[in-house]
Amino acid sequence: MSKNIAILGSTGVLGSKLIRYLNSTNFNVILISCYSNQIKLIKQKNKIKADKAIILNPESEIKYKNNLDYGELSLISFIKKKKIDIFYILNIGYETLNYIYYITKFQKNCTIAIANKEVLIAGGSLLVKSILNSGNYIIPLDSEHFSLLDIINNKSSYPPISINKIFITASGGPFYFKKRFDFNKVKLLDAVKHPIWKMGYKNSIDSSNLINKILEIFELSSLLNISIDKIDFIISPKAFIHSIVLFNDSRIVLNAFDNDMMIPMLKPLLTQKKITSSNKINNLLSDANNFELIKFDNRKFQIYEYLNKIKKFNHSQQILFMMLNSEVIDRFINYKVGYNDIIPFIMSNIDKISAKSKFKNITDILKFIKINDKIIKSL
Repeated sequence: MSKNIAILGSTGVLGSKLIRYLNSTNFNVILISCYSNQIKLIKQKNKIKADKAIILNPESEIKYKNNLDYGELSLISFIKKKKIDIFYILNIGYETLNYIYYITKFQKNCTIAIANKEVLIAGGSLLVKSILNSGNYIIPLDSEHFSLLDIINNKSSYPPISINKIFITASGGPFYFKKRFDFNKVKLLDAVKHPIWKMGYKNSIDSSNLINKILEIFELSSLLNISIDKIDFIISPKAFIHSIVLFNDSRIVLNAFDNDMMIPMLKPLLTQKKITSSNKINNLLSDANNFELIKFDNRKFQIYEYLNKIKKFNHSQQILFMMLNSEVIDRFINYKVGYNDIIPFIMSNIDKISAKSKFKNITDILKFIKINDKIIKSL
């Protein structure tokens, strides 16, 4: 029986890759959606014969004669009425937490495959628990978290108490290995030139200043229900090693695979599609450079001086950190602030906003986000 697949963020880099693959299979794509790229969404809908295609931007105008739907209410209504087997969340933004909330209320046995950092940070461990308690499943698609899938899905086999330390890896982005480099002169096109991954502007910029590693540490802490003290990151220039687990019994496990995002993307489909040939795997294993690991000690990166403070953030402070970052990245993309203003904007404003000691449920989180979204946009 063909699985019903819904894709949020189908016109982005990951979404486009997934659509190209699904077009050659017999999977049933019942929904595709994006924020505002109407032209591309129309092409995708016609290509893949999706049942429904939704533009989520509330300010979008119907510029073309098409059979698209508009607005988040259309998506919520669809979630309430249609059985979804796999829901891919490939967009950006913490607003998507609202849609997952409805999935937990109206879906069963749905695999929620998440590549959206912000939504996992916003929801935290409450979101993970609500998904599992609602009879649904979660698969993180970030390569680092995906590499730890056995631990995430088999907590009885690998309880947090047995873990001494987890390192997720960073490639270093476009700047880490440049010796003579002035961060004050970084332009937008410099920041988005990632040496390995092809990503959208937001994720590329986060990777360039290593903010993405902070966000991924927050994510992993929630996914594993493990203290942030047990998580750190290390530089792996080739992005072949994605995580390292140090167990209390002195075992060390390296989780590695080719830096191809289709590997985690295809996992929810339970396909046996072969991503790499045996020759390629042999080449990857025989290249010693693929296993190079470097301690993060580059003090030119502004995030270095704030690491200890950031690792003590509670859940609401993590949400504020993520929201402030999203806001200042938007300002950088629109040439309202400089590259070196990004981290100072976050750290200088985070203590000015009232944090919350504890959230009771997802609704509580959504209210907190709504209130502080207005405050942050006014800074």
